[in-house]
Amino acid sequence: MPEVPHSTPPRLPGLGSPMQARSTGTWSYPVNPFDLQRQLEQGMEHHRAGRLDEAERIYTAILAKVPGQPDALNLLGVIAMEAGNHEAAFELLGRAMAARPKDPVILNNFGNALSLVRRHEEAIEHLERALAINPAMADSWLNLGRTLNMTGQGERAIGCFAELLRLKPDSLGARAGRARALLSLGRTAEAEQASRELIAAAPEAAGGYVSLSNARKFKQADPEIAEVERMIESRSTASREIRGLCFAAAKMCDDVGRYAEAFAYFDRANRAAGGTCDRQQLEQSYADLKRTYTKAFFEARKGQGVDSERPVFIVGMPRSGTTLTETIIGAHPLAFAAGELETIKRCEREMGALVARDEGIQRNAQHLSWFGVEVLARRYLDTIDRKARNSSAVRVTDKMPHNFQAVGFLALLFPRARIIHVRRNPMDTCLSIWQQNFNDSHSYARNLEDLGHHYAQYLGLMQHWREVLPGRMLEIDYEDLVANQEGASRRLIDHVGLPWDEACLRPQDVQRTVLTASVWQVRQPVYRKSAGRWKNYGDLLRPLRDTLASFGCVVD
Repeated sequence: MPEVPHSTPPRLPGLGSPMQARSTGTWSYPVNPFDLQRQLEQGMEHHRAGRLDEAERIYTAILAKVPGQPDALNLLGVIAMEAGNHEAAFELLGRAMAARPKDPVILNNFGNALSLVRRHEEAIEHLERALAINPAMADSWLNLGRTLNMTGQGERAIGCFAELLRLKPDSLGARAGRARALLSLGRTAEAEQASRELIAAAPEAAGGYVSLSNARKFKQADPEIAEVERMIESRSTASREIRGLCFAAAKMCDDVGRYAEAFAYFDRANRAAGGTCDRQQLEQSYADLKRTYTKAFFEARKGQGVDSERPVFIVGMPRSGTTLTETIIGAHPLAFAAGELETIKRCEREMGALVARDEGIQRNAQHLSWFGVEVLARRYLDTIDRKARNSSAVRVTDKMPHNFQAVGFLALLFPRARIIHVRRNPMDTCLSIWQQNFNDSHSYARNLEDLGHHYAQYLGLMQHWREVLPGRMLEIDYEDLVANQEGASRRLIDHVGLPWDEACLRPQDVQRTVLTASVWQVRQPVYRKSAGRWKNYGDLLRPLRDTLASFGCVVD
């Protein structure tokens, strides 16, 4: 979480732009540093109390007097990040860090900001620097543990949470983080126990129940269902807790077949999450991609890119079966499952620095030289080489689902890389997305109409890739994967160019961190119960079904 520093005595070198008086050789300031310190303390008091408008006004006033004051820059950056204004946040935090590059508080907040936008590798670097300078930074241990777990480093994450508990034995964040890390590692019994310990430590908080809801499948008689429902209706429950509790109650009700009640809780949870989805912006983005990556584009760039066959890209909508697909391939002794990598998104951003004029990630490839293509391809290979450095893998999977938006970019960088598109019944896919407590980057998931629109745009973009890159993708249906596991698995292994291995029929035995909303199911043998789940909700899903139908998507 962002750290608001406690009030400290004034640190004169950090409070402005000091000017040396020639006559005396002493330091003087354009404004009184003690006045600035008092203003800063007032701003932090407002900040801690949640009066962000007042805090922002005071920090801005400080910067009007001393434009480079790093504490005010840092704290304004935290406010901007909490408001979702990422561009402003990075600009402010970057200026703060440039002014005071070894301040662990600023490093922590910059690292947390990077983590919130899923730039995890950069986040880890900054958080580790903060802790190297000050190992007693409790918030940095929490942020580092969460980020490590998001990058598939569950064991290291547990170590961070243990250190945090040593510093702050009453830390609920450390307990919750440890429960999530245990779950991601497949240690479900320990995750359940950790969740129950969290509930015992904070019985009126949402965290323990949210964690527990994901650690096991519930039965009708389980008392936690009634307790979570009581907490939701209690006037004493903080509003910020309601979203998590509603998702927990919804999942519990779904487990026991109370589908109408589950639907109501999912709907309430998504409404509490808020956020807006810009349909027009999405349509424009995909239109730009289609105008950039054409048949003529690829014809003119034959021979560009890097010929490596090591990367395997698994794409599709979230909740479509990409995790199961990766786990099957990752069970092969010559393959390494790297999980959801942010590297392609980072490479797309870095295109802007390699072209004469930055026109945005949807258009920049038109102006990228053959050498620029190679530079980005090798940066990606460096990342997966580090990920798989202790394995004998000749194939490394990257299962970032939304890389379906970047199929043209992938094909440009790696003409011989395998691309696998995983499909699933649109109603099942959309329902499962709607049922997840995703972050704000999935704002389309908050209501069923936006979700149907997003899915329809995805279908249109995938059809474009088929037309301009014929034969480049293996397309596999989730329903076929679970109904004909061996046949579909053999197709996958053949497509990635590996000899068949029987271990691929036992994906549940793979020992690795799994970061997916379906982590519990991934630890079970492949089963068919997820197919057709949307029918449990029937007419409740009519807004989704009607939206899909309006775009010509046939639902059965």
